[in-house]
Amino acid sequence: MQIIALISYLAVAAAAADARVYDQKNLKGSHEDVHGYKCGNVGSSKFKVNSIHLRSKTFCYLYQKKDCKGSRIYVSRDVNDLHLNTVNSIPKKLTAMNLKILLLGSLSLIPTAHAAVALPTLDLPWGSYKAKPLLWDDKIYLFENVRFGAKPIRFGPSDFPNKRDPKTPFVTTDCLQIDPSVLKNKAGGKYPLGYPSQDLEPDMSHPFKAANWTGTEDCLFLDVYVPKRVFDDPGAQLLPVTVWFYGGAYAFGTKRMKVLKVLNGPLYNGKSLIEASNYSTIVVAGNYRLGAFGWLAGSHMEANGLPNAGLYDQNLLLQWVQKYIDRVHGDNKTVSAWGESAGGGSILHHLIRNNGEENPLFTRFLTQSPAFEWAWDNSPGGQLDQVYQTFSESLGCYAPYNIECIRDPSFSLEKLALANVNLFRDVNQTGLFPVGPAVDNTWIKTIPTLAFAQKKFWPGIKSALVSHCANDAQSFTPNVTTKEAFYGFLTNFLPGENLAHLRTGIAEQYDCDKNYDGNYKKCLHDIIRDASFTCNTRDLIDAYPQQAYAMNYGFPNDSYAFHATDLIPLFGNVKFRGEIAAMFEKGFDYPKDEAKELAAALNSTVIKTFLEYLSSFALYGNTNGTGNTGWPVVNRSGPLFSNVMKPNSSGWSLSNDDQNSKATCDFWRKIANDIMYPKGQIGDVDVDMDVQEEL
Repeated sequence: MQIIALISYLAVAAAAADARVYDQKNLKGSHEDVHGYKCGNVGSSKFKVNSIHLRSKTFCYLYQKKDCKGSRIYVSRDVNDLHLNTVNSIPKKLTAMNLKILLLGSLSLIPTAHAAVALPTLDLPWGSYKAKPLLWDDKIYLFENVRFGAKPIRFGPSDFPNKRDPKTPFVTTDCLQIDPSVLKNKAGGKYPLGYPSQDLEPDMSHPFKAANWTGTEDCLFLDVYVPKRVFDDPGAQLLPVTVWFYGGAYAFGTKRMKVLKVLNGPLYNGKSLIEASNYSTIVVAGNYRLGAFGWLAGSHMEANGLPNAGLYDQNLLLQWVQKYIDRVHGDNKTVSAWGESAGGGSILHHLIRNNGEENPLFTRFLTQSPAFEWAWDNSPGGQLDQVYQTFSESLGCYAPYNIECIRDPSFSLEKLALANVNLFRDVNQTGLFPVGPAVDNTWIKTIPTLAFAQKKFWPGIKSALVSHCANDAQSFTPNVTTKEAFYGFLTNFLPGENLAHLRTGIAEQYDCDKNYDGNYKKCLHDIIRDASFTCNTRDLIDAYPQQAYAMNYGFPNDSYAFHATDLIPLFGNVKFRGEIAAMFEKGFDYPKDEAKELAAALNSTVIKTFLEYLSSFALYGNTNGTGNTGWPVVNRSGPLFSNVMKPNSSGWSLSNDDQNSKATCDFWRKIANDIMYPKGQIGDVDVDMDVQEEL
């Protein structure tokens, strides 16, 4: 029988240390455990069963069976599907709350449960958090939903909790966010890989349905994945730490993605990386505020709130790692920050905080497709203020746009969420996102490429791995087919008469008619790629040239290496049969048979080597481990980066990268300079004279 969904891990007795939880419509007949072992038939006389019998079919029917490599806990939604004779019932009158608590870790009500295993506890000043063996690998402990920040002031700073919080949440800990179904042009294709509730098909008949959002304001929680062996050996060496920042266009995402209705799904599970490292690294994944709640900026926010609050949440998480990671045998002197898309773009902004004068609290970083759109106009009434005012008016708060109005504690979560959804209503037409990291004169003082050009970045990075996908921009490019629509995009991107000459310069530089045969969508694709993705990779590599490794991810080929496809080899669990194929099918809208073929090819040519390289980087800060696997630091001597690793369906090879050329990125740096110095001033920018003359 097909496994319908995996709903939660139950920490049980020693004999059930690798217990799994299934949700099955019918437990009659044969079924499989997660590793593919046949468990035989569930018959009325074959097993002794302990049951919780609930009258309502909306609740679960829980029983325990001893078979097939130890105990398994199965859950059925329909009690009528179970025909079992030998049942020892326990109290029938259980509330829904009791059941939730039971399903999240307690089997103490079951009479035949074995003596509990002593699991390690993470003790913090504000609470204690007990580990549980990871669902797919009992060599890894998971400390789940660890609070690292008190409920933040809306549009204000976050901080460590200042009082005891004994509760471990068993409901959502995701930050308030849009459902990506709101977006037409979104990361990863029809179903952006990794967004929460990916299995849902929200009702889009009305733009403000409640199905278009999820989450809560009290969301500063993290998960810690730790090899079990460090608790078995008190003298074990402290392990290097990898901190993961999720992507999602600064609008959606969470530390632990729900994929295919699987709560304990692959994104962003630490299993694959830890296993590849021979159980020698620790992985931390935490939440940060999203949408309006994490990224409003402009003069209103600078005067009364906290622009770029999401960056401060991320910094608080990194502070937590510095202060408390040793309590689970982590080494706070060997911390790597990893992130994809918005997560990678966030890491870039940590490096230029306050002109690079603030320690980012990590010494290594890995960015996969670091992404953000330039946001610089923080003048009174400027673009950033217009976004703030739109959000404020959606809440019924009009001029003078007092921040205390939008902080009104009487606003329902739904009212706040739908005001946030309203900000994104035009993304599918414009291809431009309303929020993200923005110039605020405190954390971000200029367009980032200028900060890098002016050497205003943190110098203390020991190693970097900078990657992008060969077709990052495909899913972010609006369907522009005419010259008028093309210029309309440029006008939205660089609005106002003062920037008209820059729009003209971009149009002349790319020359859609000559260089793209009038294919304006392909022309715009390359503009978005260069400005929002690949020139960010050049900035990072140029900043740390002696320490940087570069990758251009091209599986299966350059045309189909869409944004976020490189998450599959990093997080996909090859031991869960069908998971890789499902990630292609549901994450990128491939037909089922084609998804299976891609999964087989990825497994045979990419995944093992990908994880070897990245786990080596997590451990040693280089891709070669203790030997030499043939991936040198990037070569910057020519117009194109060379020694760039290129995985595709044919295997692995070193190549040149033509998507972040010096000439192209110098052009965009000059555009940024002219934006920030509109009166003809020349900023301290490192661009070639021929580029300056061309503009």
